[in-house]
Amino acid sequence: MNCITLRVTLPGLALVCTLGAGSPPDTVPRDHSLTVVAPNDGAAAYNATFGAGNWTALAPYVDLLVAPRTAQVPATMKTARYLDVNLCSNLTGPGKNDYPFPDCSAWPEGAFYAQPGHPERPLSTKSGGIWQRFGDPSSPQMRALALAAIDGALHAHDDTLIYLDDATPPDDFYADMCWGAPSFEKGTGPCEGAPGGRARPPVDGGAAAWVAGMRQLIDAVPRPVLLNGGLASDAAHVPSPETRLIATDAHVWGAACDGCFYGNSPVPKNKYLWSGPVLRTRLDGIMHVTGAGKNVVLVDFAVTDPAARRRALADVMLFYEADRTWFWYAACGERSHIQVCPEAALTFYRPLRPYPKDVRDVAAAGGAFVREFAACYDAGKPVGPCATVVNPEPERSVPLPELHGTYAHSLRISGDGLCACYGDTGSLDFDGPAAPATLPAASGFVLFR
Repeated sequence: MNCITLRVTLPGLALVCTLGAGSPPDTVPRDHSLTVVAPNDGAAAYNATFGAGNWTALAPYVDLLVAPRTAQVPATMKTARYLDVNLCSNLTGPGKNDYPFPDCSAWPEGAFYAQPGHPERPLSTKSGGIWQRFGDPSSPQMRALALAAIDGALHAHDDTLIYLDDATPPDDFYADMCWGAPSFEKGTGPCEGAPGGRARPPVDGGAAAWVAGMRQLIDAVPRPVLLNGGLASDAAHVPSPETRLIATDAHVWGAACDGCFYGNSPVPKNKYLWSGPVLRTRLDGIMHVTGAGKNVVLVDFAVTDPAARRRALADVMLFYEADRTWFWYAACGERSHIQVCPEAALTFYRPLRPYPKDVRDVAAAGGAFVREFAACYDAGKPVGPCATVVNPEPERSVPLPELHGTYAHSLRISGDGLCACYGDTGSLDFDGPAAPATLPAASGFVLFR
């Protein structure tokens, strides 16, 4: 049912009756979707935020800054301090990281997962020539050192949130894991030279032990925590242990989904990253966390292709909630390099159905996913109802589902820049062609009247 508010005024009496699901119609809409910017992720990112007067255009869109260290940040701005105690790196030695947060060079063996019987062989990985060791949150040593690093960071800057990167159990790690340090000679393989060779799951108690230790760490952190990772479900739509941790722990502010939905530009280079089982498990995890009142930050750096962003937005609208869904982009403007895209001005309110518990609540009879909104906005100005339709199948087409509203047009995104500023010319329009009667494999459309 659509959300409708009836107002009846009688002498001495004002009666207000709200019907339907979602936000009430008199909610004041945001003039942009919630946005995250990381100005300290290298010189280029800093210049994109503050160089050439960019901050003047960017500031109205920014709601959270990660790791800021500048007087230009207003005191009222939410900030998050980045640390990676889960894949910890060193400032010195082979495979060093020039910018570790924190520097784990002096951390003892007991702070890391290690090969059974060989505490000197930590579980590790080699990423871009950098050696990273897997911190073991079930270790009291690891938790004490992590908390000391967090306290030190907060002493330098009193941030709103603590952002813990790579917050997933080793059993869920996506790349090669080694027992001990591999060789860092040019041309060597991922675990070549590692004394214990390649490591394979399960690792030391699996997800349950990791979650129990991480919960102890999180509950001792003196700020709300943003975790990067842990948004998933199994084939029966049961949330993963990490997802349940995020949804239930009072100290967790939310979770980041790194690289979700955008895949690799340009479309359709890797459609399996936004369709099939990958799409379903991500949607389930995000819906579970958002439905529990937590925040979800979409970290996506493949944003230079407007077609990829339009396709991704169709997925995002399936779980979008104006006060819980955040966007963290790389540079979007081709000239200004501002890290916000034109579609950041879009917001979606008054969904026609209650918030979905998992993908089954957005699945139509023919196989498509669909979600409709009664009130949609561009820069705070109403643009009427809108909808998203997605074909989650990577190899076959599905019929356009029956929709509550009539939508004759689709969203088009032109260019990359946030605005017509500094030479950028990004823009939106709502007059694209209607969705086809048959949705191609792995396709998605954002629809307007």
